[in-house]
Amino acid sequence: MRRAVPYTVHMLQIINITAARNDFANLIQKIKTTKEPVVVVQDSIPSVVIYPYDEIIKKEEETEQLFKLRFQKIFNEGEKAFRDYLKSNKLPFPSTEEEAYKTIKNA
Repeated sequence: MRRAVPYTVHMLQIINITAARNDFANLIQKIKTTKEPVVVVQDSIPSVVIYPYDEIIKKEEETEQLFKLRFQKIFNEGEKAFRDYLKSNKLPFPSTEEEAYKTIKNA
């Protein structure tokens, strides 16, 4: 028999704009405490989302790390393709960046 794995379901917090305006200080405190965003609706339509500042910074750092990892992967693949090109065409490996650009330009 498989055991159930506990998990947390985050319910999206929604508040109408009037309630948000009337109790803004408490709303901000709630967001800081729960670390969860709150959707503010206006005329029954989602208007804005208020996120905890720390969560935004964390997300930006994660996005930057992901970009760096993807860039490094693409760079490594390009470097390998360049080495393979040089090898298959019996070309010497360039000793300077200028020589590398010249080789690429003439490919």
